[in-house]
Amino acid sequence: MESPQNEPFMKKLQAKLAASRFFTFSLLLHVVLVVLGGSAVLFHQMQPPPDFTAEGGDGIIQDSTVATPPEPQPETQPQQFTPVAPQVSQPQLAALTTTNTSTPTFQVAAAVPVPKATTVSTTTSAVQNMTQNLSKNLGAGLPATMAGRAGGTARMAAMQKMGGKEKSEKAVMAGLRWLVKNQNPDGSWSTTEKSAMTGFAILAFLGHGETPASPEFGPSVKKGIDWLLERGTEFQGRLSLTKGSWGGGPGVYAHAIATYALGEYYTMTKDDRVVDLLKQATKYIVDGQAPDGGWQYSYAKGPDSDTSVSGWQVQALKAAHLTGLNIEGVDSALDKAMLNFKRVQRKDGGFGYRKNTDGNGYSLTGVGVLCTYFWKGNKDELVRDGIKNILEKSEKAFPVQYKNEKADLYAWYYHTQACLMFGGSAWTKWNRWFQDEIVDNQSPDGSWPPVGGKSAGGEGQREPGGYGPFYRTSLAILMLEVYYRYMPTTK
Repeated sequence: MESPQNEPFMKKLQAKLAASRFFTFSLLLHVVLVVLGGSAVLFHQMQPPPDFTAEGGDGIIQDSTVATPPEPQPETQPQQFTPVAPQVSQPQLAALTTTNTSTPTFQVAAAVPVPKATTVSTTTSAVQNMTQNLSKNLGAGLPATMAGRAGGTARMAAMQKMGGKEKSEKAVMAGLRWLVKNQNPDGSWSTTEKSAMTGFAILAFLGHGETPASPEFGPSVKKGIDWLLERGTEFQGRLSLTKGSWGGGPGVYAHAIATYALGEYYTMTKDDRVVDLLKQATKYIVDGQAPDGGWQYSYAKGPDSDTSVSGWQVQALKAAHLTGLNIEGVDSALDKAMLNFKRVQRKDGGFGYRKNTDGNGYSLTGVGVLCTYFWKGNKDELVRDGIKNILEKSEKAFPVQYKNEKADLYAWYYHTQACLMFGGSAWTKWNRWFQDEIVDNQSPDGSWPPVGGKSAGGEGQREPGGYGPFYRTSLAILMLEVYYRYMPTTK
C-alpha cells in the first residue's frame, strides 16, 4: 500500500504523462535522430574521400571534383592506338545480279551445286571501271532483240512466253559449269580448234547474260575474252590465229565464230579494249565477201559460195551491226549476202550447199532461213518456204532424235533459231520436238555426248580427246538458250 505522501505525486505524474503523450513520443524520436546523425558524421570523417561519383543514371562515370594538376614531366611523344582492320579479300569484279544477274530464273542451284568462283585480278583501271558499270549497261544498253538476256526476270518472262521448261534452264546451268570446269588455264577451251571453241564457249556464256561481272561465271568469261584479245592482237585481227593463210575451211569458220563472240561481248559490256580488234576482224569478213554475196574457204573470190561458211560470217556481221559502232561495210555486206541465199534456195524451199541442186536440202536450210530473217526481219516467201521444208523433212526423213543415225546437231542449232524467229505453229511443233530431246540426252557431268549420226562439224567432233565435247556442249547450250538469247524482232 502506497504512502499518502507518494500517492499524490505518482497520480500527478501519471496524469501529466497521459496529457503529454504526443510530446513524449516526439521527444524520443528527436533523440534517436540526433544520435544517428552524429554517428554518420563521425563515420564520414573517418573515411577517405571517393575518387569519382556516379551521377545521372545513364551509366556514364563523370568527374565530381577538379583534380590537382600533376607535376610537369619531361616531354615525350604521345602514344597512339591504331585499330587494325581485318584483312578481307575483296573481289576485283563487280557482281551482277543475273546468273546475270544472275540469280537463276528457276531453282537451279538446288539441282546443281554452285562452285565457288575464283578471283581473277584485273590489271588496269579501265577494266575495273568497265566491270563496275556492267550492271547498268546490261540492263539499259542492250538492243531489243537481246533484251531477254538482261537478267532473271526478263529471262523467266521470255521462257514462259516461248515455252521453255525449268529443266532446260537447269541443263544450261549444268553445261555452263562444265565449261568452267574444263577451261584451260590460259583462258581458252579445247586442245584443238582453240579459237573456234573459245568463241563458242563465250557465246554460250553471253547467251545467258553472263559477263566478267557475273558472280559465278564472270572469271571464266574474262579469261576467255582476255585470251582472244591477246592472241587476236598478236595475229593482227586474224582470229583463226594463222599468219598468211586462213587454214582453209577451219580458218574461216574459227575467225567468224570468234568475231561473233567479240561482237556480242562488246554490245553487252561496252569494253573499249576489244574495239580495235573487233573492227580488224570484221573488216576481214567484209573484205572476204565473194562477188555472189557469199563466203568461201580461205575467203576466196571464186563462184558458188559456201552456204555453211556464209552462215557464220552473217551471224558475225549481224553481231557487229548490233554493237552500234557503225563499222564500215557491215550493212552493205549483209544486204549483198541475201542475194547468195536466194541463189542457193531450192524449189521445195530447202537450201543447197554451193548450188541449189547439191546437198540434202535439210542441214543448211536453217542457215538460209535464219540469216535471211536475222537481217531482213520479215517472213517473205524465201523464209516461209524454208520453214515448211524444215518441218516436213524433220517429220518424214530426219527425225529430231539424238541417237538416231540421221541426228544432226549442227542443223538443229540453226533450225531452232529459225523456227523461233518465225513463231506460230512452226515454233510450237519444233519446240515440242527438240527441247526434251536435247535436255534428256545431257551427260551427268553437264556436257553432251556424240549424236547418233555423222552430223556436220567434222569427224573430229566425235573424237573423245578433241574439240568434240566443247563443240557439242556449246551448240546444245545455245539451243536451250534460244528462248531469251535472241528475241523475234524486225530490222
